[in-house]
Amino acid sequence: MSAEVNVLSPHWREVLTHAVAFGGAVWVLRRYAWRPILNLLDERRDRIKSEFDSIEVGKRANLDAESHYKSLLSEIDAKARAELNKKVAEGKAAADEIIDEARSEAMELKRHAQDDISMRLDQAELALKEDMVRMAIGAAEKAIRQKLDDATHRRLITEAIDELRRARVS
Repeated sequence: MSAEVNVLSPHWREVLTHAVAFGGAVWVLRRYAWRPILNLLDERRDRIKSEFDSIEVGKRANLDAESHYKSLLSEIDAKARAELNKKVAEGKAAADEIIDEARSEAMELKRHAQDDISMRLDQAELALKEDMVRMAIGAAEKAIRQKLDDATHRRLITEAIDELRRARVS
C-alpha cells in the first residue's frame, strides 16, 4: 500500500482522540483546578481593590492633612506678622521716647547754657562797670589833683553810668 500521508485532510480517529482528551482535560481542570484558580483570582482582585481603596483613603487623609497644615502655617504666619508689627511698634515707641528724652535734655542744656551766658554777661558788665569806675576815679583824681573819698567817687560814677544806660535803652 502506498502510504501517502495527506497532511491537509484530517484523520477522524485522531481528531476524535484529541477531542476526547481535550474534553477530559477540561473536565479535570474544571472539577479540580477551575474553582481554586477562580478563588485565587477573586482574592487577588479583592486585595487589589482594597489596596486601591486604602490608597484613596490615604490620598484623602493626605489632602486633609495638607489643608490642615496650610491653615496652621497661615495661622503661624499671621501670628508672626502680628508679633513683628508689635515689636516694630514697640521699637518705634522706644525710639520716640529716646528722641523725646534727648530733646528735653538738649533743651535743658540749652537753658543752662543760656543761664550761664546771662550770668557771665552780668558778671562781665559788673567787671566792666568796676573798671570804668576805677578809670573815672583815676581820671578825676588827676584832673583835680586832690583825692576825694572813694565811696563818693564810686557813687557819682555809678549814677553817671546808670544815666547813660537809661538813655541808651530809651
